[in-house]
Amino acid sequence: MHGQLENCKCFVCGQDACKQLDYDDMTVFYICPICGRFEIHHDLSSDKINFDLNHLSAYLIYNGFKNKNYERRYFTTRDKDWCDKWSQKYKQGDFTHGHPVFLSKENVENWYPKSFAEKIDKIMLYLATCIRHIGDDIVLSSEEAFSALFVDRYDYNETEYKYIPRDLSGIKKQARYMLEYLASRNYIHQNKSSNWWNDTNDSITLSLLPDGYARIDELQKNTANGKNVLVAMKFGDDTKELREAIRSGISEAGYIAIFIDEVQHNDFITPELLKYIRNSKFVVVDLTHKNNGAYFEEGYAMGLGKPVIQLCKNGVSLHFDIAQKNTIMWDQVV
Repeated sequence: MHGQLENCKCFVCGQDACKQLDYDDMTVFYICPICGRFEIHHDLSSDKINFDLNHLSAYLIYNGFKNKNYERRYFTTRDKDWCDKWSQKYKQGDFTHGHPVFLSKENVENWYPKSFAEKIDKIMLYLATCIRHIGDDIVLSSEEAFSALFVDRYDYNETEYKYIPRDLSGIKKQARYMLEYLASRNYIHQNKSSNWWNDTNDSITLSLLPDGYARIDELQKNTANGKNVLVAMKFGDDTKELREAIRSGISEAGYIAIFIDEVQHNDFITPELLKYIRNSKFVVVDLTHKNNGAYFEEGYAMGLGKPVIQLCKNGVSLHFDIAQKNTIMWDQVV
C-alpha cells in the first residue's frame, strides 16, 4: 500500500489512531488501539459504508486484531478471493501488511447480541480479559468503554443514507445506564471519582466483585451457548467454493463459521484449534478429502459431546469408524 502513516481519529470508534491512504486503490488502512488493525476498501469520496457502525465498533473491540508484536492479521472489506490470494502470499513470506481476514457484514450482524442479557454477558467476558490478577482495578478510556458497553455512537439518517454522530451527553447517559445495571447486579464496583458524567475525566475505573467473578466463571463454562461454529476441512485453492458454500449455510442459519486459518492466533495452531472446538456451538466436518486433521477434530469434538454435522462428497468412501454416522452427501457446490 502506498502513502505514509498519518495521525487521525478512527472513523469507527473515534479513538486516536493512524491511517494510511492509497487513493489509486481506494483503500484506507487503520491501526487503532481499540478496533485493532483493519482495512476499508471503498470509494474514498463517499462517507457511506455498508456496515452498521454501532455494531461494527462493538465487533471490532471484541474480535479485532490488536497491534501485538506477533500479530500480523487484520480485517479487510476486500472480497474473499483477494483475501485468499494475499493469505497465500503472506504464508510464502510477503509480510507487506500481514494476513488479511475477510470482514463481512453478515458475520458482524450474526455476532452482535440480539438482547440486553446477551450484551451484559459479553461485557462481563470482556471485563475478564482486562484483569490480570483478581482484585485489580480496570481502567477503561471513554472510547474503549463505549465500544465494550455496546453504546450507540451514531444515529442512522434515512434521508441522507449515512450515520450521524450522537450528542456526547446521550452517549454518556447510555454508558452510565449500562454500568449502573452491572453495579446493581453486584458484578462491578465503580470508582465514583472517575465517572465521565463529572465532565472532568476521560476514563473510568472499576473492579469486579465476587458475584461478577462467579458470573464470568459460569459464562466461561458455557461458551458453547454462543454462535461460533468450527469448520474442519481441507484448506486450499481446490476447496474455495466448498468453503464459501459451508460459510454461507452456517451464516444463513444465524451462526458464525470459524476457519482456523482465518482467526487470530500466535502460531500454536493445535491449542487454538482445540479452544475453538470447545467453544463452538457445534462442529461441521467435511471428510471429502480424507484429511487427517478433520478426522482428529471430529473425534475431539465427539469426545466433548459436541454435535457434529458430517459432510462428504458422493462417491467418497468414509472410514469405517464413522461410516455409520448420518452424513450429508453432496454432489456439487452451488
